Amino acid sequence: MSHQDRVFFGNFMAVLAFIVVAAFAFYFIAQWAVTGDGESGENAMAVQVANENIKPVGSVVVADQSGGTAVAAAPRSGGDVYNSYCMACHSTGAAGAPKLGDKAAWAARADKGLDGLLTTATNGLNAMPPKGTCGDCSADELKDAIRHILSESGIKVAGGDAAPAAAPAPAAAAPAAVAAADTGKGKQVYDASCMACHSTGAAGAPMLGNSAAWAPRIAQGMDTLLQHAINGIRAMPPKGTCMACSNDDIKAAVDYMVSESK
Repeated sequence: MSHQDRVFFGNFMAVLAFIVVAAFAFYFIAQWAVTGDGESGENAMAVQVANENIKPVGSVVVADQSGGTAVAAAPRSGGDVYNSYCMACHSTGAAGAPKLGDKAAWAARADKGLDGLLTTATNGLNAMPPKGTCGDCSADELKDAIRHILSESGIKVAGGDAAPAAAPAPAAAAPAAVAAADTGKGKQVYDASCMACHSTGAAGAPMLGNSAAWAPRIAQGMDTLLQHAINGIRAMPPKGTCMACSNDDIKAAVDYMVSESK
């Protein structure tokens, strides 16, 4: 190697060493700026601003098993309750239910007054189950549903009563509880939510025990029958109006009706 080459190589190594030392120096200075005093200064402020920008706009409070406070659900309107729980029978006249819009049929019942009608709706009457299967409806929600039905049937509702209150009719006795050991969950759900239509054939519902009507439906498979029961089909509303029923409850009812109709 010539003298000139050795000088060039020496200078090159010196420059390279300087660059490496400078890089290490800058790295440690940057680390100090981020994790040292800067954390309590501008860097911390930047982190705080970022956290403020991405925090949720609200929170959901759910009651726990030990009695925590939950946000009360908004009451349902009379129209909502009717569409979800009453329409299946009162739009078709199933099992003798007075139809929406039949002023003559409702005028005779309106003589009870709103409180009397509420008592009947709460306790059930004839084929109508208590609360029309809306087990979680409050008294005010049932009253609003009654007001909706009367209003849509041409009965004026003034001052909270459909008519001057007469002596309330004796409350109909609530149906006796059916022991699960005797009939099973399926029959309980059927009696409470399905019987009004499936015992009368209202709106084309296949009647319990009618094997000819059930045969083509059973041929579709139990999964299809269950989906129809959960989602509703034609005049049948979702879950047969039993919105409080779980999918397992609905399946038990479908299994019961199929077993009784083969």
